[in-house]
Amino acid sequence: MPSFTVRLADGWQRAREQLPLALVPMLLAVTQADSIRQILTYDGIHIGIKFGVPASVVTVWQFVSLPGSGVTANVGLPLSAPFAMVVVPGVLLLRAGLSAGYFGTIAAELLGRHEGFAMSVLAYFVPFLVITALPYVVLVPLALGLFGFGSLGEGGAIVGAVLLLIPAFIAAGYLFWATPYLIVLRRTGFVAAARGSYQLAVNGGAYFAYTVGYLGLVLLVSAVATAVVVNIPAVGLLIGIVGGGFLGLVLNITTMRFVADIDPQCPAAGEWPEQHRNGDSVVNT
Repeated sequence: MPSFTVRLADGWQRAREQLPLALVPMLLAVTQADSIRQILTYDGIHIGIKFGVPASVVTVWQFVSLPGSGVTANVGLPLSAPFAMVVVPGVLLLRAGLSAGYFGTIAAELLGRHEGFAMSVLAYFVPFLVITALPYVVLVPLALGLFGFGSLGEGGAIVGAVLLLIPAFIAAGYLFWATPYLIVLRRTGFVAAARGSYQLAVNGGAYFAYTVGYLGLVLLVSAVATAVVVNIPAVGLLIGIVGGGFLGLVLNITTMRFVADIDPQCPAAGEWPEQHRNGDSVVNT
């Protein structure tokens, strides 16, 4: 199997050929209004790192440790609900539609299918709506105090719930991060894709190695991204959203091809050149 760096170089090249898709992670980053507000209102110097897996559209927020959060873990899903309840449904629909079109288009380009962005939205909207809404379904009842967290005070409910659920979210992030990729590669539903991701995860091997490599990359990038975006917000936010959009596209494309390579039920995504199989990275310029 090609090394992680070889795959990353291939993803970089492919992302340059699909550059308009980077607008999706940029737009999704802008919708995280609470994260932007938290940075703009912060007065001080903040250093931090993050961990995460590619379980959704990768944006700049997977690499930025927000002020006050220190070292954090992120499973790649929209775990926070920074919007009023009347806005959340619309945000969920927007995220689901953009994610479905984005992942579907990446898979179509990789496998030579004739599916555009709009066709992908129609084909995969329902399973991506499930993926997008599931974290909110878990956390909103906790935030409302339905399970006894209401006594924690204003803001305490959601914080207490997240703290208690961190181990579960980390485990779920590892076991199921391949789910959105399998949905579009296999053209299947959420449940079947989740089962497929679970099977790949418990088999370990290449799946585990790729996860470790991805975690290491996010950790390294997050140290720089956090320092720039949080401490120089006037220009850092713009650089982060744009640069994070392209890097997110690179990582999602890289991961899509990796999943296609290791999943026996996925269509072939092409052969790797002999020098890539030997671990030598060659990038065309």
